[in-house]
Amino acid sequence: MLASIIAAAAIAAPALADIDPLSGIDFVRISHPGNAPWMGSPPQQFPPIPNQALGRGSVGYEYSIGRFEVTTSQWVSFFNAAFDRPAGEPGLPWLIPPTFWGAQGTTPINNSNPNARRWQVPAGNEMRPVGNISWRMAAIYCNFLHNGGAGAAGPGGVVPRENFLVGAYDVSTFGNNGTGGFSDQATRSPDARYFIPTWDEWLKAAHYDPHKDGPDQGGWWAYPNGSDSPLIPGPPGVLVSPNLLQPPHPDPNGVPAQTNYGWEAGFFPGYSPFTVPLGAYSDVQSPWGLFDVSGATTEWTEEIRFVAGGGMGRAYDGSYWNNLGSGVGDPVWLRLGETEPWISDYSHGLRIASTVPGPSVAAVLASGCVVLVTRRKRKG
Repeated sequence: MLASIIAAAAIAAPALADIDPLSGIDFVRISHPGNAPWMGSPPQQFPPIPNQALGRGSVGYEYSIGRFEVTTSQWVSFFNAAFDRPAGEPGLPWLIPPTFWGAQGTTPINNSNPNARRWQVPAGNEMRPVGNISWRMAAIYCNFLHNGGAGAAGPGGVVPRENFLVGAYDVSTFGNNGTGGFSDQATRSPDARYFIPTWDEWLKAAHYDPHKDGPDQGGWWAYPNGSDSPLIPGPPGVLVSPNLLQPPHPDPNGVPAQTNYGWEAGFFPGYSPFTVPLGAYSDVQSPWGLFDVSGATTEWTEEIRFVAGGGMGRAYDGSYWNNLGSGVGDPVWLRLGETEPWISDYSHGLRIASTVPGPSVAAVLASGCVVLVTRRKRKG
C-alpha cells in the first residue's frame, strides 16, 4: 500500500500542493529551465495583431509561483502587521487599504494608537482575490515575507518596521524623477526569497507546457488553460452562451463558464464577479496547475515599459473581473498594459513568485497527507 502511494506521489509530484509554511502560499515549482520562447503562431490561426510576446517567455532557471493570486486571508495578515502598530511610530509609505477584497474592519490590538487599523475575514471570504494593489504595495508585501512575515513579530506582536522597507526591494528608492518616470529599484535584490515575477516568468507559468507535444516536448498554448480557444466568461458553475461576439449571458444549452472575466452582474442576477473565490473554476488551470490566470485581477510583473503619452510604467498581465475590452481571456501574444507603480486600480492584483522550494514528496508523505491534483483534459 505504501509503495503504491509513493509511486502515485512521485508521478503527481509537479501537481502537489506545496504550501509554504512561512507565508501559507500554495506554490507551484516551474521547472524545465531553458525552455523555448514564444515564437508566434501561423497567421491562419490567429488574426494579424501586434505580437508583444514574440521572443519572450524563456526562463533559464527553476522558480516557484503562486497557484493562486494573493488571497484576502494572506493580505489581511500583511495589512494587520502593517497598520496595527504602536502609537508614535510613523506610518508605512505607499500602503492603501483595498476596497475590492473580502475583509472587514475590526478593533485594533494597539488601541492606544489612534491611527491603528485592523481587519478580519468573515467565513467564506478567505479565498476572495484582492484588488487595489499597486506595484509598490506588492513589493512591500514581498519584503514582509522575505523577512519572516507575521512570524517575525517581536514584543507585543509587532513586526519590525524595517521588515517592510528592505529585503526583496529597497523602498527608499521609490519615487518619481520628475520627467514622467520613477526611481524605483528596477528588479528584485539578488537574495530575494519572494518577489514580483518577471514578465518572462509570468508568461511561462501561464502559457508554456513542458509536455504539450509529448513527453518533454514543450510548447506554448494561446490561452492560460492549456487551450488554443478563447475562454468562455461567466459565473462559475453556470451554463453560458459560447458566442463571444455577444455579452456573456445564461444559456441552458450553453457551456460551463471558464473565467471570472468579461461578464457583468446585470446579466446574471444573484452573482457578482467581485465575490467569486479564487479556484472556483476548478477544472480550468494553466499547464502547471495555476488557477485564475484569466480573470479575478490583473497580475503585476517587474517589466518596465513606456506608457502612452510618455513616461514609464510597470507591466501587468492577465485579464480581470468585469473587463469587457480587448484581450479576451488573456491571449499569450497580448500584454494587458502598464501603468505607474503607485497606481492601485481596482483591477490590479498580484501572483507572487519565490525561490523557496515547496516540500518534497518525502516530506509530504511523512506528514501523512498526500494531495493529488488530477490534470484536466486539454482542449485543442
